[in-house]
Parts: sequence; C-alpha cells; structure tokens
Amino acid sequence: MKRQEMVFDPFQLIDKKERKRLTRRSDAIGLTYLVGHFLAIGAGALAIYLTYGTFWMVLAMWAHGTVLACLFAPMHECSHGTAFRTRWLNETAYWLVSVVYISQPTWYRYRHAVHHTYTQIQGKDPAMVLPGPTTWQHYFEQLLGWRFWTTFPVVITKHALGRMRPQDSWYVPKADLPRIYLEARIMLAIYGLIAATAIYFGSWAPLVYWILPRMMGEPLQRAWRIAEHKGCEEGPDVRTNTRSTHASFLMRALCWNMPYHSEHHVLPQAPFFALPEINRMIASELKPMGASLLAVDREVRRGSIVSREEAARIIDERKKNNEVVDKSWLCRLD
Repeated sequence: MKRQEMVFDPFQLIDKKERKRLTRRSDAIGLTYLVGHFLAIGAGALAIYLTYGTFWMVLAMWAHGTVLACLFAPMHECSHGTAFRTRWLNETAYWLVSVVYISQPTWYRYRHAVHHTYTQIQGKDPAMVLPGPTTWQHYFEQLLGWRFWTTFPVVITKHALGRMRPQDSWYVPKADLPRIYLEARIMLAIYGLIAATAIYFGSWAPLVYWILPRMMGEPLQRAWRIAEHKGCEEGPDVRTNTRSTHASFLMRALCWNMPYHSEHHVLPQAPFFALPEINRMIASELKPMGASLLAVDREVRRGSIVSREEAARIIDERKKNNEVVDKSWLCRLD
C-alpha cells in the first residue's frame, strides 16, 4: 500500500524532525535488554534444576517458559532492524533469538513487513490475529499457540525441501527464496543435532528446559498478541486498527515495550525504547489504551467471540457477497 493510498498517513502525527530523533537506535540499550532477557532465561533454567522432581518444578517451568515465549519480542524488534544501531549485531542477535524461539528470520521479516503494510485487512495481512468471525475454538487455539506447533514444523520442512506455500509466495521475493530455503536447512540441522545428542546421551534436557516450558509459557505472550489488534477496526487506519495496553514495568521490559503497539505501528522505524515517548506525544490521537491485559481480554471475549453456528452463518453470507473469508487462524506461524 503506497503512502498516498492510505486512508490516513501516520506520519502526519509526528513531524519530520521528531521522527528523525525518535528513530535513532542504540547498541547499548539493545544489548542491555537482550542480555537481561537471556539472564532471565538462565535464572529460569536454574530454578527448574533446583526444583527438579518437586511440585515447584511445574511453576518454575511455567515462569521459565513465559520468558522463553517472550523472545518473540526481541525477534520482532530485530526483524525491523531497530534492536541495535550496528547492523551485524542486529542480524546476529536476530539469528540467535530466532533459533531459540523457533522461527525463520528472513521469512518472518517479509511476513511481518506485509503485516505492517496491510494491517487488519482480511486476505492480505498474513499475521492477522483471530480475524472475524472468531469462535471459542479459534480463541483457545491462538491463546495456547497450538496451531504454531502443528503447522510450523511442516512449513519449515517444506522450505528445507525448496518449496514455498502458495499463500506465502506472493510476498516473498523470488531472489530471496534460496536464502530462506538455506536458513530452513541450517535450522533443521541445528534442531536435529540437538535431538540426536539428547537421544545419544539419554537426556531429557531439551524437553525439560526448552520445548515443554516454551509450550507452557505461550498463553501470556499470545494474550498480548491478541490484545494488539483483536477487537480493533478491521481496516487500514492505524489510529483504530491497533491497540496499546497499559502494562507493568516488568511486562513492558519482558515484551520490549510492545504493549505500546499503536505507537509501534505509527512509526515502525522507531526502536522499542522510544515507544513510551511516542505514546506521550500522540496518545490522544490513537485508539484509547486498554486498561490492562485482563481488561482487554475480557473485552475481546465478550465482544468478539461468536458461536460456531453464528460463525458459519457469517462466512456463508460473506461468500454470497463475494467477500474475503480469512482462514489465517488455521496456520499461526509466529
């Protein structure tokens, strides 16, 4: 979508001089957050080790997994190239975090760029969270991250075999397909080596310290992702199609300030640490902030979820009117 085709140009909210200042990046701040995030992961792993075999181990795995799942935040920041000022540092961190979080860096970068171009437009936004009509099944599949675990392994395997899904090929430049396929092969080799080593030594460590905690930690991270857009207008106006939500200092740190999501969509070139200032500058122009994650979740559940019968009726009506029926909820990939 070209800027002149937008219903509203978000650059109108911040003048050019301020945009230049707000888009300055920092290696020091990026490293502080990244090192802090991995220290928290290390602390969680230590907690699992110290509580191994006790009831408290379950709680430790959940806490550890929540921090692991929130690696989506630095991965997302690196995809924008805004986590660090130095490009090689940004790209190195992007690869590291993507491998741990389990996501393909180049493919995600293109996928996410299209999300920003066509935010909340059904049929064009490949990362649209819970497009309507939404049923309880859709809601819980998104909250638990179930579709990610059943779909992403298939997709990365296809990439490793040199195949791109038809629904993804339109936004990935052909020139970068070899790179995406190579990344998939390297990542599968890494995961295969980890699995083979664990089997050889009879170790449960990858499951206990990585995969199972990550699965347990999905809901909080996914709840934030739902809050960012669900229940907002399904259209191109950034003032109404995205939501920021009040959060504690700890959650803002863990999510790299992404609770300021409207501000991020207004100026995607701005690094995460500039978002609170952008909020102070333009909050009155945006959709009112959610009071809390729980409040937004309650709003979504009450106002956006319909029965399966009602969903089927809405879909049939849209088909009769030749409207787009977005099935992206079937394949959550990030």
